Amino acid sequence: MNILCVQPRFGDSDQRTPLKQRIFPWGFATVIRYLEDDGHDIQVLDVYGNDLLQAEVEDYLDNYSFEAVAITGFGTINYLYVLWLAEQIKKRCAVPIVVGGLLANYHYDLLLSKGTIDYCVVGEGEETSRELFRHIDDPNRLPDIQGIAYRKNGTISINPLRPLIEDLDSLPMPNFDLWPMERYTQAKMYAHDQTTAFKSYEVALDIDPSELRPNMTFLSGRGCPYKCTYCSRSYNSLRLKSVDRVIEELEFVKERYGIKAAHFADETLLLGKKRIFEFCERIKDVGIYWDGQGRVNTLNREIMIVLKDANCLSVGLGVESGSDTMLKTMKKGITRRQTLEVLKAAKDVGLHLKIQLMGGYPGETKRTLRETATLMKEADLPPRRLTWCTPLPGSELYGMVTAQGLIEDEEAYIVKLQKGYNNRDYIAMNVSGQTDKAMIRLFDWVHLKMDFNYFVSMLLHPRTHPGIGLWKVWLKRVGRSVAIYYVPGLYFRYSAWRRRKLAERKLTSGSTT
Repeated sequence: MNILCVQPRFGDSDQRTPLKQRIFPWGFATVIRYLEDDGHDIQVLDVYGNDLLQAEVEDYLDNYSFEAVAITGFGTINYLYVLWLAEQIKKRCAVPIVVGGLLANYHYDLLLSKGTIDYCVVGEGEETSRELFRHIDDPNRLPDIQGIAYRKNGTISINPLRPLIEDLDSLPMPNFDLWPMERYTQAKMYAHDQTTAFKSYEVALDIDPSELRPNMTFLSGRGCPYKCTYCSRSYNSLRLKSVDRVIEELEFVKERYGIKAAHFADETLLLGKKRIFEFCERIKDVGIYWDGQGRVNTLNREIMIVLKDANCLSVGLGVESGSDTMLKTMKKGITRRQTLEVLKAAKDVGLHLKIQLMGGYPGETKRTLRETATLMKEADLPPRRLTWCTPLPGSELYGMVTAQGLIEDEEAYIVKLQKGYNNRDYIAMNVSGQTDKAMIRLFDWVHLKMDFNYFVSMLLHPRTHPGIGLWKVWLKRVGRSVAIYYVPGLYFRYSAWRRRKLAERKLTSGSTT
């Protein structure tokens, strides 16, 4: 069978994004390799990788023929685009359309209800897709295929889920020839993030971030064993490739594409002291720089020394809050004390951390945000901007707000999410318990407090914060925070005073006449 496999763009915008990084789609690429190995002829329409506009996609559909279509959906961010794509395909030919990925996992009922999508692969895609495309022309076999949802007699049916693949080493290597690898080897490392400037963390790099390309995104496993309530996980359990397999993939891509660095996009890369040590010892021999996500409870000083020695440039760390109350509510499985120990140890070792902070979770108050600000102060690390907690499909928090009736129209909400997650200028859903205006003020306040605390630390300990450039950066940040927090308040107070004075004048003039 000739199968068109489509990687859609993120979001529904019809504008090019040439400067944005491209994350290699390891999951979809592996599904496609399964279908190749099963004897199918494969075409890949990589809208995301090639940054194609809708007119270019339509032109492709007009000029190429195929017998079936497989579309992956990263999540809600693809929803409207996948619907548009399915509609364009059905306009041109009556071929079966299959949608998989997280989008199908979370919203298969919405997708199938539109009438243009015929099947959804729910759960892991490799074995389910292979079986589905073997029997896609035989409707009598559909009830026996685990892990699919489909329309039957006007209703949506979902079969029992397929057991997950336990041995990830058994998965074939993707066929990289099908993908625009010149784009996928320009990934964004933590070192490229302007908000985490290394010089602010007193970490001396032996390579300029601009020299970290070509590079590529990798995955060392699937899923996460932790239960953070705000997190939308790909799988609710953890399965890991062997260190041998991870090194094999790194060496293969390095030899073929000359990569200098690797970004691991795992939900949690650094798990288990024994595995971390083995991985670090092996990746040193590969001779590349790398970064990835860790957790407070999986790191300590000994591990961080080993990471730095193994050319680890940075570790992402989901601290989220400095409040034990909030951490417990989020089911983070860590404490403020643990976090502070890790932050101080990282600074002493000289290992850069991309600290991730969050505000606006249910129950957030000025007191809990103050604890986050004082955490960064005690660690004497540069402040970070907090993301605003947004309920995401697949998370426990999303289930909570749905059960409370806060999401009355699921489709309307996921369309809102396509426009962006909560931020100062756009609020999809505020679940903090504060009003929108009050929460915005609290964010402004905590950012100002962190900026001011760090600037005071620079004044009191100038020897530990050398360099006029660094001083200029933080003086500018404090000034901006002061402006954001105080100027609107002063303006509103002035406006209210002016209105009162005008009203008084009118009353005075009226009584005079």
